Amino acid sequence: MKKVVSTLLFVIAATLAMAGGAPAAEPPLAPPDLTQSNKVDRASTYNLGATGLRGWIYTRPATYLDSAQGRTTAASRQILVTHVGAKSPADGVMKVDDVILGAGGKLFADDARKSIAVAIQEAEKEASGGILTLTRWRSGKTEEVQLKLRVMGTYSDTAPYHCPKSKRIFDEACKVLGKEPLGGDWCDPVNGLALLATGNPEYLPKVQAYARSMAPKELHLQGCDTWGWGYKNLFLCEYYSLTGDKEVLPAIQKYTVALAKSQSMYGTFGHGGAEPTADGQLHGSIPAYGPVNAAGLIANLAIVMGKKCGVNHPEIDPAIERASKFFGYYVDKGAIPYGEHMPWPYHENNGKNAMTAVMFAIQGDRARETQFFAKMATAAYQNREFGHTGQGFSYLWGALGANAGGPDAAAAFVKEASWHFDLVRRCDGSFTYDGGEQYGAGRTDDNTYYGKSGY
Repeated sequence: MKKVVSTLLFVIAATLAMAGGAPAAEPPLAPPDLTQSNKVDRASTYNLGATGLRGWIYTRPATYLDSAQGRTTAASRQILVTHVGAKSPADGVMKVDDVILGAGGKLFADDARKSIAVAIQEAEKEASGGILTLTRWRSGKTEEVQLKLRVMGTYSDTAPYHCPKSKRIFDEACKVLGKEPLGGDWCDPVNGLALLATGNPEYLPKVQAYARSMAPKELHLQGCDTWGWGYKNLFLCEYYSLTGDKEVLPAIQKYTVALAKSQSMYGTFGHGGAEPTADGQLHGSIPAYGPVNAAGLIANLAIVMGKKCGVNHPEIDPAIERASKFFGYYVDKGAIPYGEHMPWPYHENNGKNAMTAVMFAIQGDRARETQFFAKMATAAYQNREFGHTGQGFSYLWGALGANAGGPDAAAAFVKEASWHFDLVRRCDGSFTYDGGEQYGAGRTDDNTYYGKSGY
């Protein structure tokens, strides 16, 4: 699991917790000419890599039935500057309401968002010396301007493995995460996992204190908090596997057994656990709302990890088998759906195929299932920006699912997705999560996963 977790955790800086919010205004049906009018919804913007800029880019609205593509900026050819970070590379060169018409010495002839990301990657290479050329329109005048970015290098063919650029990005992101508090939310264990994955002993005291804080001697678990228990137990199991700190073992035991007892008769979970059966036994059906596989897969993975840490209880093996049968059913049929539904028709949705790949890979004796879901996750590099409530879980789990297929699969995934990783990376080493929720595409306020969404 340590290798799986550590594969591309520099992307998880962008993916933390969920919150609600009002839907964004619909974008225009056709791309507007931003040199003629800049009256657009400026809540729906994108980070523009390590430039210090944010900008509005025409985005085709994603709908539930349009999930094959999800959110797309393919028709865009201009970028409206909506923010310039103080003391960033763009400060003093760009202003709000400038329009970027091209990058790298060429006008945008394709997706402006991807094009500027590729230009940033080129600029950050040693041979380019960090010089990014932008074609800037300002008040009726068009000219070429230059931004000086830091030289980050080039992704190796094996990235994220054996890749100095990947390591540099990861280390810098973790320095930012290392300054963040680790609290009680279900998303905080993700940050803890990232710090563990560095292998840097500098973070160990903080991680140890966090692990022991969620493993008090008098740990009382009531009901079933699927999200919280799943991610917390994942973190505790990884922490124990790395450190051997027996102080957290009783908590791992309690979380693992409690999750196994809360599982439904089919191996699924909802936001909470299953109801008792008619005769009062465990493992009935999920209450009214029904199963939520994005939560349940993590709960099931946490059960598998608990067993790996030595938890021995009569409920454990049957729980693992129920989950394996349910999710294994989708092999050669399609993607994991929202709950107990027909297969999803595309490669991915909310990162659930990636989660499933990791769950089977950790078991060690499920090669067929691991291979199928790892292939689906690898092929889903274009589906990362669509999912029920947003693409956050695809960001978090996508590369890890591909890595379940081996380092070559991980490298293939990164090769296709690296432009987007570099677009959401900021000049201070942190990452921003730009939302893209299907019912309010592109918002950067509270209708998104928690994270730094602006300077």
